[in-house]
Amino acid sequence: MSERLPTNDEIIRQATKGILFTPEQVQNIAKKELETNGPGIVAGGPAATAQSFYDKQQNFLEEATKLIDKPAAAISKEQASHIMSLETKALGGQRPSKGSLSSTLQSIADHNLAESNTGDKQPDAFITKEDAAKAMHDEAVAHGGTVAKGSTAAQLQSIADKTEHLKHTLAEGILKVGKE
Repeated sequence: MSERLPTNDEIIRQATKGILFTPEQVQNIAKKELETNGPGIVAGGPAATAQSFYDKQQNFLEEATKLIDKPAAAISKEQASHIMSLETKALGGQRPSKGSLSSTLQSIADHNLAESNTGDKQPDAFITKEDAAKAMHDEAVAHGGTVAKGSTAAQLQSIADKTEHLKHTLAEGILKVGKE
């Protein structure tokens, strides 16, 4: 943030871009508001707006972090919808874009729901890329070098890929902290 007091519109634009506020930025805005307007923080003013977005962003990150090590097969529609709601609030009411953490969770939850409706059961254990690679190798050896689409090994690979993507998406979101 610059040396002048940012407007609410500038703060909202920063939030809608997915740029996270730091506690230091919020403090600096509050300090500048006090210098500009005198004692007391103005309700609905820049400091209050920045604090509100900071709180929403932190709430989203805390809840999303709880899901990061959860097996992809265990992510429900309710959890994905909750994270979507939190991310939307953190983005100033803007729906998260394709490829965002919450849209990725929605996709995983939709897949899980489709699998449960067809009677297919994905493994409940956390699947690593290494686990999936071993299963793919074992199945390929057992079936003359091929792995059938929809096979257990292919499903494990899909879960591992989605889990890895989810982790990277969250990590990328966290790396935006303080960037404008």
